[in-house]
Amino acid sequence: MLIIFWVVAGILALSGIILLFRKQFKWGIVLIIAACIVGPLLATFYGGPPAGPRS
Repeated sequence: MLIIFWVVAGILALSGIILLFRKQFKWGIVLIIAACIVGPLLATFYGGPPAGPRS
């Protein structure tokens, strides 16, 4: 499940960058922000690895 979130986040970020190059700034920024939400935040929320070193 976690890998799916990261793949979706990568696709969103890549799409956002492509839209920025096509001068569609509003949607490009929206997709990049969505990628930042989907990748790290949802992956952590759904049981990502714990932060910090393991003892």
